[in-house]
Amino acid sequence: MNLPNGLELLAVNELTNKHQNFTQPLTPNASFKLRIPTVPADLRGAYRQTTANFQWLIRHAIDNGQRMRAIGKNWSFAKVGVTNGGMVDANALTTTFGLRAASVDPAYLASGKSASNLFFTECGLTIHIIEQMLEESKKSVRASGASNGQTIAGAVSTGTHGAAFTFGAVQDTVVGIHLICGPDRHVWLERASNPITKSNFTDNLGISEVIRDDDLFNATLVSFGSFGFIHGLLLEVENLFWLKSYSVDTTPYNDALKKAMTDCDFSGIANQFTPPLPASSSTAEPYHFQLMVNPHQIDLTGADTTKGAFVRILVKHTTKPDQAVAPPPKPEFIYGDDTLGLMQTVLDALRPSVLVPFLVNKLYPAAKEQTNGWVGTMMEFFAPTDIRGKASSAAIGMDSRDSPRVLEKIIELNAQSAFPGVLGLRWVKKTSAILGFTRFPITCVLELDGIDSALTNQFLERVWNALDVAGIPYTMHWGKVNFGLNPSRLRQMYSDAAVDTWLKARHQLLDAQTRAVFTNEFMEKCGLDKEVILESPIV
Repeated sequence: MNLPNGLELLAVNELTNKHQNFTQPLTPNASFKLRIPTVPADLRGAYRQTTANFQWLIRHAIDNGQRMRAIGKNWSFAKVGVTNGGMVDANALTTTFGLRAASVDPAYLASGKSASNLFFTECGLTIHIIEQMLEESKKSVRASGASNGQTIAGAVSTGTHGAAFTFGAVQDTVVGIHLICGPDRHVWLERASNPITKSNFTDNLGISEVIRDDDLFNATLVSFGSFGFIHGLLLEVENLFWLKSYSVDTTPYNDALKKAMTDCDFSGIANQFTPPLPASSSTAEPYHFQLMVNPHQIDLTGADTTKGAFVRILVKHTTKPDQAVAPPPKPEFIYGDDTLGLMQTVLDALRPSVLVPFLVNKLYPAAKEQTNGWVGTMMEFFAPTDIRGKASSAAIGMDSRDSPRVLEKIIELNAQSAFPGVLGLRWVKKTSAILGFTRFPITCVLELDGIDSALTNQFLERVWNALDVAGIPYTMHWGKVNFGLNPSRLRQMYSDAAVDTWLKARHQLLDAQTRAVFTNEFMEKCGLDKEVILESPIV
């Protein structure tokens, strides 16, 4: 096979994800690795050649009747981003470009922002490396996940969220997308309501088709690789800021904590921190809010103060606070440690009702990060996490106002059959992505992290079913364990109108042959492969 400069054939027949909870079979001789081409030698010429290489891959897949998906760091727990056809390793695509004011739309500059607020990157750069590059120029990403080893394209495409309750998730930092959506088509997408670039920017990238459309942009944001190859992303960044951590090892589950959970109003718990939370000001604002709960040691009456929730709030400072104590390296223990892999086998075979609480209670103290008083940047707080052994992580999104009763419902289910893990709760502002799972005004993301076992999956199914019965609206994280998704549940979560808008956007951007290349088994299971009748011609 004669391959263009920058493409290599990969001899792989299967793919195991980073967390080792599934292995995906692949079609032999259908996977490739993309590298930065050596010809042409200049970066912009190499970028254009890479665009051509992406298109060559789509043509190759169409001609051979194969499915195909890009892959980054292979971080997802779900098969949302893989296919039984070929995988395209895009990790080597790490070119970045700065923008000049002459390349930026006057409306953007008139809003008080500058070209230095914009950062363009190819799809393969990890969030952690982006943070390193930005910090050198005194800039920062606006949101990230709890661990930043994912590629930017992968994190955006699956809705990686973090806990920025006044801003949003990683995809909400994106203001421009270079999408390779056919063997003969690639487009630059922006929102019509928020134009960012001028034609000299897209001309330099070799892009002649520019589409400014809110629905198309918001549909593409969280599309898990099904809209084609995302070659590049334009991110909006801000001046470097610092986060100071305030944490309490156990906060009673009472009305004050529930007020924080429903409204992100911390006034009732401010004095439980040492020192107390600072009063809000223009230079110090709460940014990140999370809880960790051991379901086997929580007193829902609030009477036993030793059986409360671990609380962490990160306060954002525009200048580095005095006497800052930098965060130490990440602790050695993480979910997915070899210990949990062993527990998986034990719990599936022995007496889970006895062993689960005992083992979780032993591991819970090590899972809490004691960060009180630390000061650091985004990169310092949310470094890449090393992963060892099998782990499971599921997450549901809900309206923050429902978070206390959902937590109480899960504790009730845990009393009936023990969950082999702990609960983490984070709060995130609503996303504009049409299928972004952080879709509520303030979304509480409740994570169920534990052992990859049949016991865990049974518990997850009970949680989803219980929320359905209770009539509590919720969503499931695209990149985490979500085997409970099906067409009716998906439409119940997002509404018929939202799902149909997403499907129409995919039809507008991809022709039938290209849609077939980027359709996978996960989409078929969820009904996201359906054909739609467009009311207007393809753009």
